[in-house]
Amino acid sequence: MSKEVVLVFLIFCCLSCRNNKLDDTGSLALNANVPFAIDGLNETRKGDIIIRPNVNFLPGSASVPNGANFGHAAIVTKGFKHNNIDTLLMNTLIIESMAANVPQAFQVREGYALNTAENLIERCVSFSQKFEGNRYLVRPYLSESQVDSVIAFALNQKGDISNWNASKRFEGYVENANSNRVCWADNEHWYCSLLVWQSFLYVTGVDFDVNGGFYVYPNDLLLSSLFDNANDQQRRFRF
Repeated sequence: MSKEVVLVFLIFCCLSCRNNKLDDTGSLALNANVPFAIDGLNETRKGDIIIRPNVNFLPGSASVPNGANFGHAAIVTKGFKHNNIDTLLMNTLIIESMAANVPQAFQVREGYALNTAENLIERCVSFSQKFEGNRYLVRPYLSESQVDSVIAFALNQKGDISNWNASKRFEGYVENANSNRVCWADNEHWYCSLLVWQSFLYVTGVDFDVNGGFYVYPNDLLLSSLFDNANDQQRRFRF
C-alpha cells in the first residue's frame, strides 16, 4: 500500500469518526449492542425503515452483531399486513438507493422489498430469507402529513445517482450557482442510508444518526434511541 493511499485512508477515518463519543480511554465508543427488538413482524407501514446491518469495521460505523458487507436501508412507501414474511415483503413498496449495476434512472428507485426477478432493475433480495434473524424494521412515530412529506422527498430523488461519495446536507447548505436544485437537502448522489437519513432530517429536523459521523450507515440508523421500544409504542422489530 502506497503512502498516498495510507494518508487518504487515515483522513477518511478521521472524517468518518468526527463527533463520535469517546470513552474514558480516549477510544471511540462504537460497540453498542442492538437494544431490545421485538422478534417477528406481520405488518409494514408507510414511513417505516427496513434495515440490514452493515459490517462493523467500516470507519465511523456503530457496531451491530452479525453485520455484513455494506448492509442496506430503505423507506416503506406502501405498507402491507401478512403473517408470512416473504408475502409481506413481496407486497411492501420501498424507496431505496441501490448500488447494483443498473442505469442511472433506476439507481434510486421504488419497488417491492422482495423481488426475485432476474432483471436487476426490478430485483431486490437485500431483505430475503437468506438474512432471516438479521433484518430489522424501525418505526418512526410521526404524523401522517410528516410521513407523506418524507416519502415525497425520497421519491423526488428518483433518477439520481447511487454513490458512496455522497455527503450529508444540513439546513443552510448553499448549492453552487450552476445547480438547478432549489432545496438545501436535495442531492444528486445518494447511498441507501443517506437517502433515508436525509429524507427524515429534511422533514422533521431530527438527526437519526446515532453517532453523528461523516457517513451515516445502516447500523447508525438502527441503533438510534429514537427507535427504542416504549411501553405504548413498538418501534424496533427483528425478523
